[in-house]
Amino acid sequence: MKPSPDPSVSYSLKIKMNWVNPAFTIPAGAHFTVIAGMIHNDSTALWISGSTASKGLEDIAEVGSITNMQQELTAKVNARLALQAFYLPAPAITGEVDTSFVFTLQHNRISFASMIAPSPDWFMSINNFSLMQDGQWVNQMIVPIYLYDAGTEEGDVFGYNNPETNPLQAVSLLTPAKASVLANGNTSLAPIGTISFTRN
Repeated sequence: MKPSPDPSVSYSLKIKMNWVNPAFTIPAGAHFTVIAGMIHNDSTALWISGSTASKGLEDIAEVGSITNMQQELTAKVNARLALQAFYLPAPAITGEVDTSFVFTLQHNRISFASMIAPSPDWFMSINNFSLMQDGQWVNQMIVPIYLYDAGTEEGDVFGYNNPETNPLQAVSLLTPAKASVLANGNTSLAPIGTISFTRN
């Protein structure tokens, strides 16, 4: 019989970025923006596959602004869908960000997003990832961070001023077909980084 999982667990997190050649093209001024996210339950997420982006996610993906996302995350915390919102400093394109969070049995998931810039509406994200597997807390895990298209702005360019997508498209995994300037001739886009979780 498996032991009952602890009601809350602290994890150390290391976000490690890997925007490098030849996996990607690196444009002038390449950077990430503030990482906005939350610790939450299974009834919410930053975005839903097959659905359009919220205003907060659109702003992050297009210009790196977190103002509307802050309002959305605060509402989720107030509704007890999220245990806490968080905002981490923008990492360098090959940099690292270290932090730690407490997760609970109800709020055992993490989601976050950050713009890759300059770009039309591309962002890197972990979405709705649970620290529990088979009813138990994981001890250690490394998870790839993938790139996504917010479906809100047109363009296969390293730039910001592009026409809006009309109608809006669903958030989707970014592909070389949509981002040839970033793909650097590769037939698929590698993870832009990793996040490691270590139970404290």
